[in-house]
Amino acid sequence: MTVVNRIKFPSTSETSSLYIKCSEGAYLNSCTEHQEIVFTQNSVLSLNTYFNSFFEKFYAKYTQISSLYYLLTLEGNFQVDLYREYPHQETRELIHTESFEKCQLSKPVKISLPDSWRSEDAGRVYLEITCLGEHGLFTEGVIATDQPKSKEVSLGIVICTFKKETYVKNTVNTILKDSFLQSKNFKIFVVDNGSTLKKDEFDSRKVQLIPNRNLGGAGGFTRGLIQALHENYTHFLLMDDDVELDSESIYRLFPLYEYATQDFAISGAMLDLYKKCIVHEAGGLSGVNLGTNKSSVASPFGHISLKHNINLEKNSINLFLLEESPDYGAFWFFSFPKQIVEKIGLPMPYFIRGDDMEFGLRIKKFIGNSIIAFPGIAIWHEPFYTKNHTWVTYYLIRNQLVTHSLHSSLQYLEAVNFITRILLHKLFIFDYNSAEMVIKGFEDYIKGPKIIKNSDPENLHKNIVELSKKYKNQTIESGDNQIYKQPKQQKNNVNSYQQLFPLLTLNGHLYPNSLISNQDALLWIGSDYTDRWDKAFAKQRVLIVREGNNSIEKNELSHATGIRVFMRWLQTIIKSCLKWHFIQAEWRSSFQDLTSIEFWQEYLKLNEAKLHS
Repeated sequence: MTVVNRIKFPSTSETSSLYIKCSEGAYLNSCTEHQEIVFTQNSVLSLNTYFNSFFEKFYAKYTQISSLYYLLTLEGNFQVDLYREYPHQETRELIHTESFEKCQLSKPVKISLPDSWRSEDAGRVYLEITCLGEHGLFTEGVIATDQPKSKEVSLGIVICTFKKETYVKNTVNTILKDSFLQSKNFKIFVVDNGSTLKKDEFDSRKVQLIPNRNLGGAGGFTRGLIQALHENYTHFLLMDDDVELDSESIYRLFPLYEYATQDFAISGAMLDLYKKCIVHEAGGLSGVNLGTNKSSVASPFGHISLKHNINLEKNSINLFLLEESPDYGAFWFFSFPKQIVEKIGLPMPYFIRGDDMEFGLRIKKFIGNSIIAFPGIAIWHEPFYTKNHTWVTYYLIRNQLVTHSLHSSLQYLEAVNFITRILLHKLFIFDYNSAEMVIKGFEDYIKGPKIIKNSDPENLHKNIVELSKKYKNQTIESGDNQIYKQPKQQKNNVNSYQQLFPLLTLNGHLYPNSLISNQDALLWIGSDYTDRWDKAFAKQRVLIVREGNNSIEKNELSHATGIRVFMRWLQTIIKSCLKWHFIQAEWRSSFQDLTSIEFWQEYLKLNEAKLHS
């Protein structure tokens, strides 16, 4: 018997609705050594939830499994109903019902999935368990098959960390505490870019601590990947350190790959750490943005997060049956077989930001639509709307330009147009340090591959961080920003004439001082709404408040600084226009080298002794 999925119980009340739905008279008892559902007569447990639904459509399409059954550990008398739902239907179909009397915990009951689960009608199935007696218990459930595995799978789990000791220890412990998972062949490679962890903090043969230079997420993930390749693991999982994890998401990788019909990568969904039932992304599209009518429009520096903002409590889970074709899967949870690395090489040495997107585009380019956002595999991660590291803008601009050189034919004027828009937005909210990062990212891209090959990445990063603090008119004040209430979402449809004057005056930078109001403009940045830049027009200060972040960013208007930065940008694009096609060709010709194991071993300063240690 091979267990394909486990029925899991929630570990916190916040996530309960993602696992179980109990009617009156049924409840989750967490006071015993092992969690259990306690029933009274006629009470019902529904598994019509994100994590405990079985998305049969995906297993039928991507695995060779031909027969499946539930095993349920029950005590008492029960009726068990099996329902199926489809992508475009509101109603559900009862496909099996069965009653069980005098169930004992020592003898699990078996319910086979009808053969129709592999047909074109496959969708999503789930159980509802009704107690027929005065009381009952449900302690455990699995979906299993007796079919022999197609292949043996060993999983190298690579976690890159930088001075987040508590997070990474919690993540590792979550994996190691899962006794069911211990029967599988896996090893955790903790790549410590901050050199703050000690070997004796991970007392398990399934964990290897790898001290590493601070080469960002790209360097950390690749260092662990090289080690896992060296130790001949068949599959790999790249995972962020600062996630909340249900280890079932890792367990589910094994049967998917053990019975796989083809090579594919799996993109785990990111759920909002602060809004546990909200999906941030389940795979993404590159080079597009959402237009005003919610359709995708070309945007070289844009991306669309698939399934974004779906509320798993309120929205239909059947939306996940509508399979899309992601361009990439983010490295907060991204798994793939060894064959993919052998075909396309290692990640690009981007340091941070965009390495996962480029890697995904390469998979799609060379292997086809082989990135699957499997429903029911997910982690919780801190949402990006809470964060603002100014220096990250440098890597976003530089790395996206490199990615376009490798995977598209972005024209010079098109690139300048979009980057100018980004730069102007930074200037319009008086964020001169981020504007500086935009220019620096463009300048370093124009230097070509030598910026990576001939620069020490640690020193380069230190210089970028220092440059991101160049202008002192920007401060961050910690404190309670709850005094600023989240504004009601407004339509951002603005008459073009309303923005014309702010635009012509660089949002007040060309305005005389006498006409600048000594007032604050409050800009809100949240999960589903962001204030417009023209709220800062003719104001002296911008206060930026981010949802989920207690800090307040304060930017002061400086006429001279804003104009100087803008003029420097104009000079930069004039100087670089004749180099564009030559630089694009340089990046393309260096691509194979930059993704080779030989380059990375030199870049990481590795030798054979380090790989064996």
